[in-house]
Amino acid sequence: MARTPRPTPAALAGSTPPAQRVRPVDWSARPAGAGSAEGADGEDVAAAADPSRSPSAPLPRRRARTVELPRPEPAPPAEAVHSLRADDPRPLPRPLRIDEGLVRTVGVDGVDSEQIVLAVADPEDAWTADAGTSDHFRRGGIVVQVRRADNAVIGLFSTPYALSVRPEEYEPALDLADLAAGRSARGGTGTRHPTSRRELIVRMQEAGFVVTPGSGHGRVTHPDHPGLFVPFASTPSDRRFTRHAVAQIRRVFGIDLRR
Repeated sequence: MARTPRPTPAALAGSTPPAQRVRPVDWSARPAGAGSAEGADGEDVAAAADPSRSPSAPLPRRRARTVELPRPEPAPPAEAVHSLRADDPRPLPRPLRIDEGLVRTVGVDGVDSEQIVLAVADPEDAWTADAGTSDHFRRGGIVVQVRRADNAVIGLFSTPYALSVRPEEYEPALDLADLAAGRSARGGTGTRHPTSRRELIVRMQEAGFVVTPGSGHGRVTHPDHPGLFVPFASTPSDRRFTRHAVAQIRRVFGIDLRR
């Protein structure tokens, strides 16, 4: 490969100094037709009489503005969580989102979306870390990391690995929906939970949920969110069953049944 010679005095011998290649510009001269009389052939009479007053080359015209101001306000991107537009119809919080391009995996392989949803909906253990920006849900041998801002799955780890890197100071909580769900999708900060299974089913039906019974556990699904589900006990024994079900629905579907 040919090497460019260094700019030494010997290498630059015989070349024209850059200062001599600069064309002087007479900024005091006026272009033809700007306040002076013109001859029949269109030349400036004053310039013809005095060649020293010959104007410099005309400056190039400025390109016309392609977009007039004020420019239209751009619409928020589809994946945006918050928007300052008052007419933005998207409710908050948002349903659980599983995008393979966002998920970082460590120590696991072959985990399907149903296992991920089940771990988030009904975890055996849960904690929040990363200064409160994400929540971790453990069920069996997998731990699912969910970004709190947009309820998107961003991590999938084996339980031994997740426990080994879990910070010493963390916030343990099985009901992370109160923190992760944000404001109510109904526009309020609802605090009243249904007090009975019957009342819970009525609220779910009013919100458009479909309850499919099963031998031990049924399923709660929603036609607007295919692929997402929440297990539903056919014969609940825990008195906190309704509160637990409301938290599950908020975590997975982003819909708050509190009033």
